[in-house]
Amino acid sequence: MLKKIIRKPLINISSSAWEKLENISVKTNMNTFLFSAESGGCSGLNFSLKTIAIDKMSSIIKNSKIPPNTFKNNNNVVYIEPLSEMYLIGTTVDYVHEDYNKNIYESKFVFYPDKDKAGTCGCGISFYLK
Repeated sequence: MLKKIIRKPLINISSSAWEKLENISVKTNMNTFLFSAESGGCSGLNFSLKTIAIDKMSSIIKNSKIPPNTFKNNNNVVYIEPLSEMYLIGTTVDYVHEDYNKNIYESKFVFYPDKDKAGTCGCGISFYLK
């Protein structure tokens, strides 16, 4: 008997994060974002989500042997940097709004890695692989 393989999405982007990305694209006139892992931080790696000029992203795609995975919502596009992909599998990208009643003192993107694959420190940007 064949087993059915259930594939999880590479990453998850919450509706709140998509709303913030839309807001950023309206204000900056840039609707292309690059999600990657960079070395550094207190745990060894940092999540990075940045706007990127479409011509620069086109150059990255053209020069890459591995095409980046792409997530789209309305006019916004999030590319996963191919060399970072293995570190980001299962990560959820969210955006939390300031709420003093919940002890949230700033609005910001937060990243939740797959708990089976990675852990984080208290800053919410730095992570380590298990």
